Amino acid sequence: MLIKPKSSIFIRVFFLFGFLVLAITLFFAYMAIPMQKDAFNQIMLTQAETVSRSIVQASSDALISRDYGFIVEHNVEVLKNNISIFYVLVSPNAGETILVNQKSWRLLDKVDDELLSLERPDIIYKILSYEGFDNVYHFVYPINFSGVQWGWLHIGFSTEQYNKLIDNMYKQIIYIVGLSLLIIMAVGYFFARWISRPVTEISQLATQVAGGDLTVRSNIKRQDEIGVLSESFNRMIDSLQQSKQQLQNYNQELEQEVDHRTQELAELNKGLDAKIHEEVAKSKQQEALLIHQSRSAAMGEMIGAIAHQWRQPLNALSLVQQNMQLRYEMDKLDADFMNISMEKSNRLIQKMSSTIDDFRNFFKPNKHVDIFYIKYVIRATCELLDAQLKNHNINLTINCPENINIVGLEGEFSQVILNLINNAKDVLVERSVADPMITITVIPASGNGIDVTIKDNAGGVPESIFDKIYDPYFTTKEEGRGTGIGLYMSKIIIENNMGGSLHAFNDSEGANFVIHLKNTPPIKNKSIV
Repeated sequence: MLIKPKSSIFIRVFFLFGFLVLAITLFFAYMAIPMQKDAFNQIMLTQAETVSRSIVQASSDALISRDYGFIVEHNVEVLKNNISIFYVLVSPNAGETILVNQKSWRLLDKVDDELLSLERPDIIYKILSYEGFDNVYHFVYPINFSGVQWGWLHIGFSTEQYNKLIDNMYKQIIYIVGLSLLIIMAVGYFFARWISRPVTEISQLATQVAGGDLTVRSNIKRQDEIGVLSESFNRMIDSLQQSKQQLQNYNQELEQEVDHRTQELAELNKGLDAKIHEEVAKSKQQEALLIHQSRSAAMGEMIGAIAHQWRQPLNALSLVQQNMQLRYEMDKLDADFMNISMEKSNRLIQKMSSTIDDFRNFFKPNKHVDIFYIKYVIRATCELLDAQLKNHNINLTINCPENINIVGLEGEFSQVILNLINNAKDVLVERSVADPMITITVIPASGNGIDVTIKDNAGGVPESIFDKIYDPYFTTKEEGRGTGIGLYMSKIIIENNMGGSLHAFNDSEGANFVIHLKNTPPIKNKSIV
């Protein structure tokens, strides 16, 4: 009977995918609204400036000669041809002010103080109420000709066209967001199914194996890391079956030997027969218990470790695909962006593949030791978490000289950096730090060594658990969000496999995890876990 997990990977991947794509869509819509409003304002400003320039050029001679009849006649004609203009007010430096609206015209002895405050050397506009009109786009244009400023021209425009453009813009944004939501649901559903279905199936099969059923097999046939995991799972079951059969044969041989010895000793002490059978039964029970515990621990450790190491690459790969989808919807999916996305996706997939290989070969002593540059490995590892760090506004800084190299296991060192950065990120997010930061500093240490410090500003590790953070399966995270083996495995890799040390301390801002490495490879005869 298959056990359905309480927290489905499918649901988490689906909602994470949908939330991120929708958030990006809303962010771009939010950024587009001010720019669109500025464009509409520019349209209004251009229209007002064109009309004002035309009126000033046509009325320049009449203004000099104070021919108010021509000024009124010309502006009445302008208002007839432009129903969007509510009124025109000509305010010369000397003489009376002329106000012309759609119904009449009149001379004013004095201009309102609010309009006088707008009469400046430069062009200006303001939304105000005047002459019984509300929300008027009031435009003020200086009257200059022959190097002399003769006054100001006030024109009141209707904002109806501007409001229609704004309304249409909001409707278009709502339509785009709605369409994006439909696409997100469809694409997210199939993507989440593709990711979660094989993992769930293998997890359920592993649960059956932990219950003692060695007849199950994985039928997943794929040409990727999931397919490799499926084949490895089946080979592991075959190996467990062989071990079980060998143990049964050994028990049978042991029983036969015990029976033979019992018959020989029966003549000496018949009372020993019952005791021997009792001891044999206890021995079988203890051996079966040890095998079951070993099998359960091995399965749980493998599945937990793979899930722990895959979580960040899977999230990063999801973000790459979301960015490609968004670029496609915005018709901005060019060759350069596609190449960058494919390169990053391939790097993530290769990292996931190497993770499988690392865990399969983790207990083999023949791991490859080589020279590698620390800054290159740290930068490449940080790129896997780049999208998530930016999503949580976490600033990551790398302080490392270009020429520092080390002799050791590059892949396992990368896993340690990934674990420490991920732990720092989770703590920063959990504690909602106002200005979250992670700083990686690499400096030469005494004795031809190197110190790599991963520091955060999340407040530090509580003193009550400082002695437990490296214990296997110890975690302070919620159930399902942490396996508790990240720091344990990091310490094993640094100390046993690379001949270094890993320790932590708190300062005034947060936790500091320091990796000390010697610039020499570990002893060849030393066992590498």
